Amino acid sequence: MLSRPEISVLLPASLVADSSDLRQVTFKVGLVGRALAIFRVSRVCIYNDDEPNVRNQETQARTIETLLSYLETPQYLRKILFPHSEVLKYAGLLSPLRTPSHPLQDERNRKGDCREGVVIESGQRSILEIGLPQKGIYHGKLPLRQRVTVRLGDREGDFIQVTPVSRGEVQDYWGFKILRAESLAEGLKAVKADYYIGTSRRGQNLYEAVQAIMSSKPRSMAVAFGGPYAGLFEICRRQGVDASDLFDVIMNAVPNQGTATVRTEEALVATLSLLNALIEG
Repeated sequence: MLSRPEISVLLPASLVADSSDLRQVTFKVGLVGRALAIFRVSRVCIYNDDEPNVRNQETQARTIETLLSYLETPQYLRKILFPHSEVLKYAGLLSPLRTPSHPLQDERNRKGDCREGVVIESGQRSILEIGLPQKGIYHGKLPLRQRVTVRLGDREGDFIQVTPVSRGEVQDYWGFKILRAESLAEGLKAVKADYYIGTSRRGQNLYEAVQAIMSSKPRSMAVAFGGPYAGLFEICRRQGVDASDLFDVIMNAVPNQGTATVRTEEALVATLSLLNALIEG
């Protein structure tokens, strides 16, 4: 059994390339976002995988990033942070995360609780929207429209005193950060993990992979996935790197699969379920 390491996930920009329209794209990204939250992923990096079947990887990566950012943002802050856009046309298909950072109005509303807020007035004092009947007040200048994690304090007239805190100070799982990278190798560098795991149908069997992970006792791990048209080995080849140089282990989380292919979002759930059982088992 491992003490719980921090988990980062790397997904290709071609993740949604096999979706026929924006509705399907939104639904798929919603499934991915839910999986990331369920298994307490700290960071997700969208990397360019140079997929020839994708006309504009930058556009696809930006779409995935926007949808994940919207999903990760508490509902009471979305109208402030996200203007109307075509990408969010079907945002109603995104299931709520219901992580501790997404409380209902009658949750996390006591002194000492943490909530997410956005600065709506900035001057000698800052006023924040915190999703409660009262606005938050901080006696200092914070950048306008900045999203801030705050700890609730005493009532002050029609306001609640708040103090900005880092995510590291929050005891609960507080959602995932979203990163972008120009290649798989750059993405692995960006997440800065102790242990790097690749996923592939051609990877090691589960027993060998699990033994390798457990013996390393990593404090943080990164898990990379291929796309709908190419797996990690092919992506590494076309980006001029050797997969064995990038990963400590490459594992097959779905041995003896009964289908011709396993979709990225399916491999994501299978792999994170296995790692979760390894960590908690």
